[in-house]
Amino acid sequence: MIISVSINEVLRGILSRFEEIYEKYEGKKVKSPVTTPNLLEHVDFKDEDELFQFLYSDAPMEIFGQAKECTNNVISHLVDLYKDRPDGYTLRVVSDDVGRGKSATLWFLAKYGLVCDEIIFYTNSTIPTLWEDTDLFITTDVEIINNKPTDKKLIIVDKIYNKTEDSNLRIDSIKELTSFENACKK
Repeated sequence: MIISVSINEVLRGILSRFEEIYEKYEGKKVKSPVTTPNLLEHVDFKDEDELFQFLYSDAPMEIFGQAKECTNNVISHLVDLYKDRPDGYTLRVVSDDVGRGKSATLWFLAKYGLVCDEIIFYTNSTIPTLWEDTDLFITTDVEIINNKPTDKKLIIVDKIYNKTEDSNLRIDSIKELTSFENACKK
């Protein structure tokens, strides 16, 4: 049984951190609070290239590495779930970071003491491959949600931008899960 868990907005509060660092670097407020992953809607960057330059060249360590957990001790809870997992269960954490965002993400995970079997970085084009090797996905990511095969299980961590998506279970935090075995039965 392979369980994949998204890092962004399940473990790491990236949207609020992006807002904070944008305002620090750019010296101006965001257009509206950053509550969705559509970052260009909230800032004054002219295009995706300028946004990616900021995310992955100018400030990746401050944005990705120094972000805080979505919920206090969520990673400790995930580690406890991992320690109590039944034989044959594999825990994989996944993120869509690129470039220097990858090393910043690894630092974030090390800083909070994550223990898992695999860390995977993906792109939108590799999401179907992620699903091929996953039995249960825990995510907020709409692209992952929309690519769910019918024979796989999905737990959505509720966010304003994924409220209308279908899943096997909806939670506010991974801390609501008591075991991987129970989560897989949902």
